[in-house]
Amino acid sequence: MIKKFFLLSLAFISLLSFTSCEKEVNEGYSDELLRLQAYMSIHYPNIEPTASGLYYIVLNEGNGAKPQAGNYLRFDYTGQNLNEIVYETTVKSIAELNDIYSKTTYYAPKYLKYKDEQTVLLKGLDEGFTYIKEGSEVRLIIPSPLAYGAKSYKSLNPYSTIILDIDFHEIVTDPDQYELDQISNYIAQNYPDLVVEQVISAINEDGVYILEESLTEVEVDEDEEEPTDPHVEIEDNDVISVDYTGRFLDHWIFDTSIKEVAEENGTYQSTKTYEPLKVTIGGTGYIEGFSLSLKKLKTNSKAKVIILSKHAYGEYGSDNIQPYTPLIFELDVHAKTTAASSK
Repeated sequence: MIKKFFLLSLAFISLLSFTSCEKEVNEGYSDELLRLQAYMSIHYPNIEPTASGLYYIVLNEGNGAKPQAGNYLRFDYTGQNLNEIVYETTVKSIAELNDIYSKTTYYAPKYLKYKDEQTVLLKGLDEGFTYIKEGSEVRLIIPSPLAYGAKSYKSLNPYSTIILDIDFHEIVTDPDQYELDQISNYIAQNYPDLVVEQVISAINEDGVYILEESLTEVEVDEDEEEPTDPHVEIEDNDVISVDYTGRFLDHWIFDTSIKEVAEENGTYQSTKTYEPLKVTIGGTGYIEGFSLSLKKLKTNSKAKVIILSKHAYGEYGSDNIQPYTPLIFELDVHAKTTAASSK
């Protein structure tokens, strides 16, 4: 009898808990809809939502095509709540104007593969791109079921309708060629003495290209009968100690092993260990482009190299590295930690 009463009580408590949660959800969404309706009645009284509840407002109609599945899209966006408080943007000047600028954030147009299982988009943004033409500027007003729902996001509260202003720059149908075009522009602007066509041919063949290279002076022990050459070729399976600074083609630093560089750049992290990376040539644990580059260099040297994305972070990118992003690395190559011939 006691057991039966306990089970009934537990069921009743669970029902109360569920009812309470359901009431909280309903009230949260109901309040949001009231705020959204009030906002629309003031700002866009003649705009009707789509079947899903998305509001789509054209600010400047483009002349391009609509994106298709598999296309890569480049666009800037700024997100704000219904109080017009900006919580996120890809535009540096807007971030600074709204006091959300961060030196650790890379401000550049978003670049992603559309309608791909590995590309995660808000439902409202995904739907919005079915209407947007290349070259358009639009405003999407997205209720929470098509945005972040009952979750908080940055400065947004649960059940927040968001406003996304989209500046849709272009559709990229051939990302490989687009990457090579970016490299060509970089070479033309920064290395006018190089022949662009020769660089592109070499990087297509090798995956990397040495832009600058110099040997580091190393003191030699003159008491040795046969002084060791500090500048030797690097081979497969060698373990090399190397410091690095990684940049995008616009010179923005996304990573470094050098504490002073991070501090100067305003991206120092106290939780990160700043020390030379030990790279096993041909090994794993870092991008393939490191091994490809180091095999073209000598120990105790400094170099600046460019690495194709297929030997770095590829067609999907990683963290703040976008798809098909060629990388610039400044390398300070030290001595071999372990030589392949000694194994």
